[in-house]
Amino acid sequence: MKHGFKMNKTSKCVLLILIFSNAIGFIAQSQDLSTNNDQLNLSDTTRSIGNVIDMELSKSEYNVMQNINGKKMQIKSKSLVINGDTLVPEKVETRGQTTLQFKRKSLSFNLSSKASLKNNQATEKLKEFDLLNLSMDKYYMRNRLAFKMMEKIDLFGLFNTYSELRLNGNSNGIFMIVEKPDEWAMQKKNSPLIIRRGYNHKIDKFKIDKKQDKKTINLYFDSFTKIYKSINKYKGEELYNKLSEVMDVENYFKWLAFNYFVKNGDYSDEVFFYIDPEINKFRIIPWDYDDIFSIIPHEGKEAKKKQVGDKLIFSSEDILDVKIVSDPFLYNKYLGTLKKLIQDIDQKVLKQFVEETYAELYPFYSREEIIGMAKYDVYKDPNLENLKTEMVSVYYGLLGTRKIISDNL
Repeated sequence: MKHGFKMNKTSKCVLLILIFSNAIGFIAQSQDLSTNNDQLNLSDTTRSIGNVIDMELSKSEYNVMQNINGKKMQIKSKSLVINGDTLVPEKVETRGQTTLQFKRKSLSFNLSSKASLKNNQATEKLKEFDLLNLSMDKYYMRNRLAFKMMEKIDLFGLFNTYSELRLNGNSNGIFMIVEKPDEWAMQKKNSPLIIRRGYNHKIDKFKIDKKQDKKTINLYFDSFTKIYKSINKYKGEELYNKLSEVMDVENYFKWLAFNYFVKNGDYSDEVFFYIDPEINKFRIIPWDYDDIFSIIPHEGKEAKKKQVGDKLIFSSEDILDVKIVSDPFLYNKYLGTLKKLIQDIDQKVLKQFVEETYAELYPFYSREEIIGMAKYDVYKDPNLENLKTEMVSVYYGLLGTRKIISDNL
């Protein structure tokens, strides 16, 4: 997210109204669907905390890290122990944009050897990963739930799991370990190029495989530019074919459809484009899902309506997205993808993922030392009852959204 965190009194009032309205909407939907036989069962208390990252810092560095606001810094840890293994960090630094304004900092790890990280029954060994503070993620469940759903529809493949971070022997709260997008793309997919798209479809950041020759890399950059040149030159099936020459269009449709399904309030700049060498085209890596279940997109309800009317898309920030829902041929293709998405993420899948996420969070919530660190986050009232209430609300809200989509297709 790139919007500022400080709010005046008017902004705070608006935010409270939006949160209240959102809650009312979910409650109304849950009442309509509460007679369904397949009720949530939020009772799995058998799991334990799978990952603990323990760092020891000098007193001065610890104080700087806790109190620095909005600026990145490198961390020189005196010791680093991950799940009982002592590791040597090559580089540890704070990361993010808006999240740098929080006391609990997100971190980026680059280790000299691989850490063994646990995700339920699975174990992944990584040398590089991000540790996200989840300080804007309501009750710490939104990113994880979204990632589970996107994994189900083959839209997200990065390793992700919960972890406790301990600094100088004290808990720093709940975090999420996420495999770095560039490392995933280049190491696991052998991609020669990954681009982070910024606002107004500008290239915000990029990373290239240094083994690739300059001419090839330039051709890939040209391919990214062609995406946006094409939408001004072509329409209908011809536009679809032109876009398909340089990108996996169905993959992009799926991302748009998922963002509509979860009402993702911040996503035009939260996506990576990487070249998949198997098809020699761009595919995408979604990123940052703490701003889902929003009432309105960032550009506002009226601005969005002016751009795309009542089309089944959540945001009109990016001109590619606007073109997709404005062009009858592309929009029909997109609706087919949206229909398949709600078929794949059915009630059984939603129930499973919501219950799993609760079970994963339970051991963290059961320790006051951990959950008490929420006092430094946006949502300061996490407890098991509030988590259950939120998850029930989210579950029935998503079921309601599925029904709305189904009724309109």
